[in-house]
Amino acid sequence: MKKFITLCAACLLTLSGCTGGETATPSPETAQPVSPTPLAVESPAPADTDAPAVTTPLPTDSQPVETSPAETAPVTTAVPLDWDGDPDSLTLDDFPTQLSSGTQVADAVAALGPEEAGLYLVCQLPDYDTWLYGYVGPGDAQGLILRVGARWQDYDLTFLTPQSLLPAMAYGDYDGDGDQELAIVNFLGSGTNVSVWGLSVVDLSGGAWELFQFDPADYNAIVELSLSSTYDPEADLITLQAGDASLQLSPAELGYPGLGPEMEASLGHWIFFTTNGDAIEASFGISLWAEGMPAEGVHAAMLNANVVYTGSAFGLGDFSFTLPEF
Repeated sequence: MKKFITLCAACLLTLSGCTGGETATPSPETAQPVSPTPLAVESPAPADTDAPAVTTPLPTDSQPVETSPAETAPVTTAVPLDWDGDPDSLTLDDFPTQLSSGTQVADAVAALGPEEAGLYLVCQLPDYDTWLYGYVGPGDAQGLILRVGARWQDYDLTFLTPQSLLPAMAYGDYDGDGDQELAIVNFLGSGTNVSVWGLSVVDLSGGAWELFQFDPADYNAIVELSLSSTYDPEADLITLQAGDASLQLSPAELGYPGLGPEMEASLGHWIFFTTNGDAIEASFGISLWAEGMPAEGVHAAMLNANVVYTGSAFGLGDFSFTLPEF
């Protein structure tokens, strides 16, 4: 029996989108290879039921969208001013109803005192009465609260980073058991040639809402074991290989002639997840590195794969390569 259980803004699953306003969530200052919106799609028509846990929300294949409230709208929270930051102390009336952008949340959090806490609506699927809230404080504490109808559960997931990119979520039958799960992508961090999103799946079909995370250590290990590279000195080409997929690259065209024999391919620091119906897809930046090149290597390709979710574990399959879009 299935267990029952959220990135409306950034890059990972073509999820049922978090909607609510007119303006787009601010993009990070660093460039992103695919899209600054990992998971968000148009929600299907609402089911004709008032049940808080809609059992069969049907995802669509529509294009990702990213919406947030107008920047002029003030951020408000419904929690009592003396809220201690404990999710267990909340009541249904305490949850805010206004969707906030990443910039709005960051500004509101910056105004909190060291012993104060804040609660913000950061993603929503209103057609399925599904809502995602970020909470912070006191101190450096932060996490996400998933609410479906009148029931909610908190999770130890990062939602607020300096880039102010908020989570996204989408429903789908990702393990093929006939029940819908909820996929959540959350931004983990960025920097020079770094943009990393995390993937979680919440199983809502049982008594407890179980959250399963695709741990970075796991997908790093899978990619490193699957990825290999060879060099052809006559053609001066490097061939990347992963499963049945391959891609040829020219060291000279990358700006490093003569370094081909020394170059090694490795997993980079651009990681995205997207959804397409009941499928979850992953994209990993692949870097080439050799002595004489930047310490982080040169971003040379994207390795794409289907995420295999079994209901309790994750894997990768059906690899393919694409060139960066910039």
